[in-house]
Amino acid sequence: MLPTSRLAVFARAVLLPLLLALAVGLSLGSYFETSDDGTLAWLFAGVLALKPVTSVPLYFHGYGHLLAAAYTAAPAGPWLGLLLAGLLALASALWFAVLERLLRPWLRPGWLTLALVLFFGLGWLEHWLWFSHARVALLLAAGGVLFAAQRPGRRGPLLLGLLALAAAWLVRPGLAVVGAGAVLPAARLLAGSCRRAAPVLVSAAVGLLLATAILRWQQTPAETRAQRRDALFSQMLDFNQLRPQPRTPADSLGTAAISRWLLGDSTVVNEAMVQRAYHFDATDFLTREVPAKLRQRLPLLARDYFPMLLALAASAVAMARRRGRAGWFWLVQMAFGGGLLLLAGLLKLPPRLALPLLDCWLLTNLVFWLQAARLNDSAEDKNAATEASKVAATASAAEHPGSAFSSTAQRPGPAEVRKPQLHLQPLPRFFSIALLLAVVSLYVAKTWHRHQVLQQEQRRHESALAALGQQAGQVRVLAGTNDWLKSLSPFRTYSPGPGPVLLLTGWPAHDASQAALRQSLSGTADQTECLRRLANRPVIGTDVPVLWLLSPETAAWLSRRTAFDGPRLLLTPQRPLPSAAPDSAVWLYQAALQLKKM
Repeated sequence: MLPTSRLAVFARAVLLPLLLALAVGLSLGSYFETSDDGTLAWLFAGVLALKPVTSVPLYFHGYGHLLAAAYTAAPAGPWLGLLLAGLLALASALWFAVLERLLRPWLRPGWLTLALVLFFGLGWLEHWLWFSHARVALLLAAGGVLFAAQRPGRRGPLLLGLLALAAAWLVRPGLAVVGAGAVLPAARLLAGSCRRAAPVLVSAAVGLLLATAILRWQQTPAETRAQRRDALFSQMLDFNQLRPQPRTPADSLGTAAISRWLLGDSTVVNEAMVQRAYHFDATDFLTREVPAKLRQRLPLLARDYFPMLLALAASAVAMARRRGRAGWFWLVQMAFGGGLLLLAGLLKLPPRLALPLLDCWLLTNLVFWLQAARLNDSAEDKNAATEASKVAATASAAEHPGSAFSSTAQRPGPAEVRKPQLHLQPLPRFFSIALLLAVVSLYVAKTWHRHQVLQQEQRRHESALAALGQQAGQVRVLAGTNDWLKSLSPFRTYSPGPGPVLLLTGWPAHDASQAALRQSLSGTADQTECLRRLANRPVIGTDVPVLWLLSPETAAWLSRRTAFDGPRLLLTPQRPLPSAAPDSAVWLYQAALQLKKM
């Protein structure tokens, strides 16, 4: 009999994934997948603002106040990384609790543990290696819904699942909705019926709707405008849906700024300019852009996640070999496949979205397959019991003529309860084991190579930040340095050096906190005038008033922009920053205002 003690279940569902995650962190390390998380850490810590920022329009609703307080109390703490690690640990425990309960009737303890380790290595390790708040929101929302649905009618699991969903929604609302929606078929199957799944699904839907309504109700007009701007910038820079067609010199400045991610100058980069200078050409987008994005992304998907895709293919083959109707299964396959294609073609499908969605897809297929196997076993047991009853009745009639319908006739005892069996015979056992070992070996080699690449990138970016911190300057003006925040460790703190930092590139440039920072630095919130005043600061002794660290293309645009409506900002390159960061070529510049011609 399989041991089902609470201690064994807790060890497999909670301790096992956490120990594996700890092993990943100690052996391979953890790295921010994008610069967004490092930028958020600097905002919440007050590095990019006058003081720690408590709220950003799209991310970490509610968490911002906690993070700002934590960074204020202990600036050296990696609080954002610790928060994300805690939420990812909760998501891991929920997912592995679902898998453990799902597989427990089918596998002995040793094989069950091995299956969980295999899933972690092929489908979960990357979440701890490549840190991203997007992964956390998707996985935590999906895990909360699955955990509650697998335990229908119980208030404790329902409350825990809804709390996990709420925690994910606060991190990134849109992605939490995607994560919850991706596991709806699995949730219905785990619950056993629509009626049993209804309390979980209805509670989740109502909770998400109420949270969204409350968020919209308490939004300020400035936050609403910031969200609209962010959506427009995503259409242009992330999804390549809008094409520039500038009509005026000001439009040309605006489109050039957006192409360089210089998003903070609201005079030339604003909604009116976007509506006027950008357009959506449906024919061009669907016939040229979408195929190009699919040609680029789908091979990467196959290269990065071939174990998951092979497992999905195997589950589809196994379901196709099952007798009976499986229409819902194939409908779900089309939904997942079509959804991934739509994301890759119309929007984008980065790894931080791709693997969580593949996890949801594989778990859904596993639930379908095990349910079909259970129904098949039940049918076989019923047929066997019927045959046994007929044989027993025939034997009884032969031994006791005329008593076949007597109430005292011998009847078969209750059927012996047996463990459900998985019938895995589509391929010879040796070939199956060899294929599995080959896939695991290839994925181990690929993961090790990714670890080496990320480690080298981390060292380059840490070297660049260390070199920046050693430069003199009361104020630091940065542009084109955003990539330095990629691949950094979530569990370390990084500083660009003493003094305020004015970051001109990336989405933080149009954050509300930047206007207050410019006002404090120069007496004006206007970015262009602020830069002119910073360039005009007198040098006192040997102290450099402002450190200008820019990429050549951003420096050229700033010079062109300031000449458009006032004194030109002359930016003279001095030397490249002494760092080994070829992916972030920036120079130290000397800034001055061009003298007016007499």
